[in-house]
Amino acid sequence: MEIRILSGADVRTLLPMGECIGLMTTTMIAVSQGRALIPLRSVIALPGAKGLMGNMPGYLAEPECFGVKLVSIFPGNVAAGYSSHLGLVVLFEPEHGRPIALLAAAEITALRTAAVSGLATRLLAREEAGDLAIQGAGEQARG
Repeated sequence: MEIRILSGADVRTLLPMGECIGLMTTTMIAVSQGRALIPLRSVIALPGAKGLMGNMPGYLAEPECFGVKLVSIFPGNVAAGYSSHLGLVVLFEPEHGRPIALLAAAEITALRTAAVSGLATRLLAREEAGDLAIQGAGEQARG
């Protein structure tokens, strides 16, 4: 079994923002039409109060694919020079359920969040609007 591993740099190179906005448009339509399964995430608190472990599976009917984002949330990591959120996205092929790729979750998450914001802006902003304000302290606000 061959599993492709994509680093954060690979993800940024292979998923340009314009293409990502288009993919999120298709995905949001599929979600609204019931052609996607996105159960609530499960989160467990790790003993010793160091952090949390999150599990976020999903399935898309067309193109048929499924995967899971696994993330650890350790707020104390920032002091050690690490991100507080670290994880992987695992993709599976739909015919036999074989894992086919591991992707850096931070870049996937940042791209998805920005792409959905871009889609919402495209659909909801007035055509004559020229400026966009982003409020918050997350990845979009920093980058």
